Amino acid sequence: MVEIREITEKDLDAFIDFPFILYKNDPYWVGELKSETRKLLQKNNPFWQQAPRKLFMAYQGGKPVGRLCALVNQKFNDYHREDIGFFGFFDCINDETVSTALFQAAENWFKTQGVTVVRGPASPSSNHTYGLLVDGFGSIPSIMMPYNYPYYANLIEESGFTKAKDLLAFKRSKEDQFSERFLKVCARCEKKGGITLRRLDLKHLPQEAEIIREIYNKAWAENWGFVPLTKQEMSDIVHELKPILRIEGTCILEENGVPAGFYICIPNMNHVFKILRGSLTNPLRLVRALWAWRKIKDARLIMLGVLPEFRKRGIDLILIKHIITHGVAVWDWAELSWVLEDNAGMLRGIEECGCHFSKRYRVYQKSI
Repeated sequence: MVEIREITEKDLDAFIDFPFILYKNDPYWVGELKSETRKLLQKNNPFWQQAPRKLFMAYQGGKPVGRLCALVNQKFNDYHREDIGFFGFFDCINDETVSTALFQAAENWFKTQGVTVVRGPASPSSNHTYGLLVDGFGSIPSIMMPYNYPYYANLIEESGFTKAKDLLAFKRSKEDQFSERFLKVCARCEKKGGITLRRLDLKHLPQEAEIIREIYNKAWAENWGFVPLTKQEMSDIVHELKPILRIEGTCILEENGVPAGFYICIPNMNHVFKILRGSLTNPLRLVRALWAWRKIKDARLIMLGVLPEFRKRGIDLILIKHIITHGVAVWDWAELSWVLEDNAGMLRGIEECGCHFSKRYRVYQKSI
C-alpha cells in the first residue's frame, strides 16, 4: 500500500528532510542548507505569489518513501503563452508503485488547474535547480546543479514522460588549450577597440545586480524554457551568492562604456555543504566545512549573457577567454553549466576554448 499525503506548510520539515534520509550513504549527493530550502518553500516566498502548488509525500508502513511538488508557474505561462504545469523536488525510492502514485496525485491536481502539459524537474523553475541528471554520475555535482540516483529516469519515464530537452555541462581545466581559431577570433574582436572588462563593484552591488539582470533577461529572452528574473528574484540571488562570491569570478564587459555582457563564476560550495549535511548547528562539522572552504579547487560558471545587439562580434568568446585566463586561474578547473543541447553557436565556442563535455541533464514532458 502506498499512501499519498498532501503536505502543508507546518509539515515542511518532513518534506525537506526526506532526501537527506534517502541519500544518507551516497558519496556524491549534496543537500542544501535546510534553512534555505525552507525559505524557498514557504508560501511567503515571492515566487509562490504567481505559482499555485501542491506538495505531496508518499508513505509505506508509516515511513516516507517519496516526495513531489506540483506547481503552475503563471509567470512562465504568461510569458510563453502556454498552459504548462511543472513537477519538481522529486525524490523517491526505487519503486515504480511509489513514483506512479506521486505523479498520479500531481496529475489529478494539474487537471483542476487547466494544465494540458507537465514538464520537469523544475525545483521550482529554470532559474533555480533544473533538470534530471542522466549522464555523469561519478562525481560531486557543481553548486546549484542537481544530482540524483540513476534510476530516477526510469521512474519518470514509466510514468509516461519523454525527453523535452537536454541541458549540457562542460568542464575546463587550467591545462586545456584554446583552439587557434578561437584565439584568432578573440584577437580580431579585441583589435576593434572600445572593449573594456571590469570586475563587479561590490560596494555598489545592487546597481551592478540590476545591470546583470537587464542583460540576462534580454540575452536569454528567446531561449527555450526561459523565465525573466524579477528584481526580487535577483535580490534573492545576490543575497545567496554574496557570502561566497569571489571578485575574480565576476566580469562586466562594456563596449564604448555601454554594458554589453557579463559572467559570474562561483566556487563549488558543495564541498562545504556535503560536510554540513544541511545544518550549521554541529560545531565539529562547521570547523571542517570552514577548512574545506579554503581548499576549494573548482568553480561553476553559473551565468553568462551578451545583449542581442552586441552579438556576432566575438564578445561571448572574449568573455569565455577572460573567465579561463583570469577565473579558472584562481581554481584548478571550472564547470560551465548549463547549455541547451541545440544552442549550436555556444556549443561550438565552448568546445573551441578547450572545454570537454562532462554531464547531461534532462527535462521531461508529458501531455495529460
